[in-house]
Amino acid sequence: LYASNGKAVKLRHYLEEASIKYFFPFYYKDVKTGDAGNCEQIALPLIGNLIFAYSSKEILDPVLKEAKRKLAISSDLYYRDFGDKRMITIPENQMRNFIAIAENSRKNIIYLSNKDVSCRKGTRVKITGGEFAGVEGVFMRIKGNKRLVVNIPQLFSVATEYIPTCYVQTMENGK
Repeated sequence: LYASNGKAVKLRHYLEEASIKYFFPFYYKDVKTGDAGNCEQIALPLIGNLIFAYSSKEILDPVLKEAKRKLAISSDLYYRDFGDKRMITIPENQMRNFIAIAENSRKNIIYLSNKDVSCRKGTRVKITGGEFAGVEGVFMRIKGNKRLVVNIPQLFSVATEYIPTCYVQTMENGK
C-alpha cells in the first residue's frame, strides 16, 4: 500500500483496527546526540510511504475507503507497477525472506534499488544457521563482503551484513 505525505504511519492504525496483518519496514541509523559525540541508534521507516498488507483486495477495499475518507487521501492506496499499472502482489516466500532480514537484525543491513544490484549474477542459496537460518536469497559480493540479497521485484533489494560461508547452502537450479 502507498500513502504519500507521511500518511502511511496513520494508515497503519486503520489496518490494526481491522485486524489486518501488515509489515511497515524500518532501518536503524546511528545518530549523534549532543556535543559529547555520543551516538544513539534510532529506527526510521525504510520507505516512509510504503506498507505491506497481508490480505485480499476484497477485505482491504472497505478499510482503505474509510481511511481515505478520514485522512483526506484522494489517490489510490494500492501500489502499482509503474510500467503496466497492475497492482503489485509479492509472493509469500519472498516477503517472508524480506521480513526475516529487515525485522530480525539491528545490524548493518543495506537497502538497494533494483537498479543497483543484479541478482542474476549471484548464486541462489539458503542460510542454514545463525540469525538468518532458513532465509533464501542470492549470495553475492557487495561493498567487499559476501552478503545474502533478497529481492522484492519491482521495488528494491535488501542485503545482510557478512554471512559466514559455513551457513550458506547452494540451491540446485534455483530451488
